Amino acid sequence: MAPSLPAPPSCAGHPDAAAGWRCVHCDALLCPACVEARRMGTVEYAVCSRCGGTADVLLRHRSHRSLAARLPGALRFPFTGPGLQTLVAVVIVLTVLRMAVAGIVIIAVLPLTLALGVFWASFFALVRGAARGEVEPEAPGFSDIVRDNLAPGLTGLCVSVGVFAPALVRAWGLLESASAAGVLTRVSHPVVTLSAPVLWTDPLFWGLTVLGLLWLPWALLVAAMSRSVLAALNPLRALACIRAVGRDARLVTGVFLLLTLLHGALHGVAEAVLGLPIVLVPRLLAEALTCLVPFAAANVLGLVLYVHGDVLGYLPARDFLEPALGDTSPLHAPPALNAPVRAEATGVEPPEAAQAAQEAELAAAVEARDVAKALALYGALHVLPRLKVSPAHHLFIGQAAAVEGDFPLSVKALEAAADSAPDAPTAPRALVLLARVQGEKMGNTVRAEEIYRYILHRYPDTEAARFAHARLAPAA
Repeated sequence: MAPSLPAPPSCAGHPDAAAGWRCVHCDALLCPACVEARRMGTVEYAVCSRCGGTADVLLRHRSHRSLAARLPGALRFPFTGPGLQTLVAVVIVLTVLRMAVAGIVIIAVLPLTLALGVFWASFFALVRGAARGEVEPEAPGFSDIVRDNLAPGLTGLCVSVGVFAPALVRAWGLLESASAAGVLTRVSHPVVTLSAPVLWTDPLFWGLTVLGLLWLPWALLVAAMSRSVLAALNPLRALACIRAVGRDARLVTGVFLLLTLLHGALHGVAEAVLGLPIVLVPRLLAEALTCLVPFAAANVLGLVLYVHGDVLGYLPARDFLEPALGDTSPLHAPPALNAPVRAEATGVEPPEAAQAAQEAELAAAVEARDVAKALALYGALHVLPRLKVSPAHHLFIGQAAAVEGDFPLSVKALEAAADSAPDAPTAPRALVLLARVQGEKMGNTVRAEEIYRYILHRYPDTEAARFAHARLAPAA
């Protein structure tokens, strides 16, 4: 893997330009003008224009762009296209469930429980989606009522109630006793409940409430990482998160306090909207108003994991490296894949007899373990259909090319070994090697993880799957 750098260094040939690659042969730092992109089959790779050696992409940690600079984007999420789509979907479901609440407590519990699960499942899905840097976060599936609804709902309820437990105990002692229906009303309308004069005049209640507010973002962060209520309510875990995040912890806590004030104000507006004499619309608006701040808060927590997830133990450190120049490509690019390709020399493809002879010569070179000849012949035969070369020979070429440092050729051959006979024993072996070449030699860790996950799905209970499982980070 290419080295991680705190900031893009200068190019060796153009001191005023930032370098985004390093040549593995001459060790020169290269800018886009000093790198040439080449293609072998469908695989693109970069070479140094000075010596022709392979150029590795320079990587640096995501934190090179501060959390503060990324924060406005997270706060704007509810008003983006994907955010509005998610908001509308959740609001409609919550509105339907709340409308199903009847006056009898035992009947009201079921829709309220489902609504709680929908809200918290969406909240944690947004946190984890933002932690992966997804522009369009994936909505929870709800295929399993316990795993996808009840469990996240119970986790969110326990964490949010747990951090405010001292304040709630104090409030319960100050408020007058109420019937079961009254308790349900207090829970469903927290703004009305907190507006009781007996609570406003009690300094201990408000001190405990502020303490809970300071704890809440870190408890929810731990819950999103570990999915454990006990871990989330462990104050030592919250303190460890604050210490690991460093100066950004003050920023996150301050933003959450401001969001809390905004959330309280929007709750008040929602209560007023519910009084409008219009059918259904007030309920939809009220739900939307009360979901805006939680959606923004979820993206802020996901942003913390996106920038600082490695120091928090959320994902391996290698997942937090990105190209030093972002999406910048080499100045000299190969022709597009759909561009017409001219035939070599005479422009006439070799006849079938010549192809058969070349294939036989390649097979003989592989059987004789003549690596140099086999690689040369395979490179010349790359236009032939893959099925005309046996999977074992593709695998041999892929291994030999990786040893020789010809990683683009290795990728092409290993892909062919897996694609030409997916049910053969060579296929999972070829995919493991392909993932290692992509991740360890070419620095493409994202593609490597995709291949490892495919191995787990396509070839379970194999040595390849066990190897892939060991290389993948535990699911968040």
